[in-house]
Amino acid sequence: MNNNVQLSHVLYRVQDLHTAVKKIQDAGFIVEYGTDPDKAYNALIWFEKGGFIEIYHNSGLPGYIKWMMKIFGYQSVLERMRQWENVKEGWCEWSLESTLENLNSEKQFFKNENIGFRFHKAKRKDVYGNKLTWELLMPDDIDFPFLMSAYLPDPRPKEVSHPNGIVGVRSIKVGTDLLNTQVLNQLLINQEGLELVQGKGLQTVEFINSDLKIENIL
Repeated sequence: MNNNVQLSHVLYRVQDLHTAVKKIQDAGFIVEYGTDPDKAYNALIWFEKGGFIEIYHNSGLPGYIKWMMKIFGYQSVLERMRQWENVKEGWCEWSLESTLENLNSEKQFFKNENIGFRFHKAKRKDVYGNKLTWELLMPDDIDFPFLMSAYLPDPRPKEVSHPNGIVGVRSIKVGTDLLNTQVLNQLLINQEGLELVQGKGLQTVEFINSDLKIENIL
């Protein structure tokens, strides 16, 4: 396995996106809506290096799309999203990311390991109107993190100066219950910034040189 995979972003689910964004801004973060604020289902907290945080309300998928996904064998993806939505407020998912603009190596890895997955080429317009494209790989094992390729073009700001002084994520804490750590160790060679603990799923996110917690803000 090529060492192209790194920790990516984490998802925090909220019931009211605009209220959550206001609270996070009041706590000294710069927040960027995923698209036009009137239509957005998510918002992003970028850092100059490392992973980013996605504040997530819902998938934004209309009912007929979900119906088609079920018909065409994407039940595991729907089940993953249902698992996110079962978290009314809180951390609901973490992800891995390739440094490349494709997931060719990762697809081959899962095929070699006989692990089922669903693959999708995604696109959206950001809040500035730029068209972003990327690839997604969703393992059928919904307790394993999903994977994404690098965005094209890269939307990460070259400079981010959050008023609260936070410069990045120090670590994420993830529960080992139901997590296939054997596959994780093969896929994610560099696990710096990942702390495995008791429990299930993403537990919390810790910032560099700060005790501030998103869950305490929201």
